[in-house]
Amino acid sequence: MLSKLRSILTKSIKNKKLNVFGLFFLLAFLILVLSKLSKSYTETLTVGVSFVNLQEDKVLIIDDRPKLKIIVNTYGFNLLGAYFQDNTIAIDLKDDVYISKDSYVWIANRALPNIEKQFSKSFKIESIQPDTLNIPFGTLSVKKVPVKLNSSVTYASGYDTLKGMVLEPDSIKVIGSNTEIKAINHVETSELNLINIKEDISTTIGLKLPDEGHTIKLSQEKITVTAEVQKFTEGTLEIPVVITNLPSDTQINYFPKTIKVSYEVSLNHYKSIKPTDFKIECDYSEIKTSNKSYFTPKLKKVPENVKRIKLKQDKIEYIITE
Repeated sequence: MLSKLRSILTKSIKNKKLNVFGLFFLLAFLILVLSKLSKSYTETLTVGVSFVNLQEDKVLIIDDRPKLKIIVNTYGFNLLGAYFQDNTIAIDLKDDVYISKDSYVWIANRALPNIEKQFSKSFKIESIQPDTLNIPFGTLSVKKVPVKLNSSVTYASGYDTLKGMVLEPDSIKVIGSNTEIKAINHVETSELNLINIKEDISTTIGLKLPDEGHTIKLSQEKITVTAEVQKFTEGTLEIPVVITNLPSDTQINYFPKTIKVSYEVSLNHYKSIKPTDFKIECDYSEIKTSNKSYFTPKLKKVPENVKRIKLKQDKIEYIITE
C-alpha cells in the first residue's frame, strides 16, 4: 500500500504540468495573504494584567486577575504576531493608580502612556474596556524574626569550625496580616546537607515560607551560610583553682589545687594558648548556704579560640583549718 502511494507521488512530482499549476497556485495564495496582511485593521485584543511596584506592606485582595479588552488599529502583520505573543500588560501600582479607601483605582486614560509603551509603535490604541479598575488591597504587618538553620553537617576527622555557621542575614522580615504573623517566632532555611567537610563553607540557601497563612511573604528568599573550617587538635593544661569570697577570719585547705582542663583548638592557635587564658573559681559563699562538703569548680575565663572545654575534676574537697 505504502509503496503504491509513494509511486503515485513520484509520478505526480515528475509531471511538469502539475508542477506549473502548483507553483502558480502557491504564488496566488501568497499574494492574497500578503495583500490581506498589509491592510490596516481595527481589532479587539483581550489581554491579561500583571501588577508591579506593589508596596511591601500591601497585599492585593483579588480572586482572579482582571482582563482588559483593548481596541487597536494596526496592520495585519502586527495582528498576526500579537496572536502568538503573551498578551499581558503591567499595571504600575505606583504611577498608574490612585488610592481610594482600601482600593487602588486604575483609570485607563491615566495609564494610557504606560500601556502604549508596552505595545509596538505600529499599534494605535483606540479604546480600553473597562476604563476603570478597582483593585482592593489589605495592609500588612511586619515582624522581624531570627533565621533558624536547618542543617546536617559532618566534618572530616580532625576538622571543625570554631564559630559555627554564620548566617547573613541572621534575621529577616515576615510580612502578613497581624493574625498570621503573630505566631511566627522564626523562619527556617531549606535543609543543608554537607558530609566530610575539610574546607571553608560558603553557600546560598533558600528560606521556607511559614504555613500559617496565604498572604505571608518574606523580605528576601535566600540567605548566605559561611563557616571557617580548620584542622583541630586537643590540648590539656593545668589550671590553678582560686577560692573567692573567703572571709578574712577563715582559713581553709583545699585539694586539688589545680585542675586539668582539656579543650580543642585549631592548629593555628595551638601554641598561643596559655594557662593564664583560663580561670577556675570556687565560691565560698556557695558552701555557706548549701552546707556542702565540697566546692563545685566553675570556669570563669576561657580563650575565645577554643571549644569543647572540659574540667577533669568536678569537685574540690576542703577542710577549715581556722
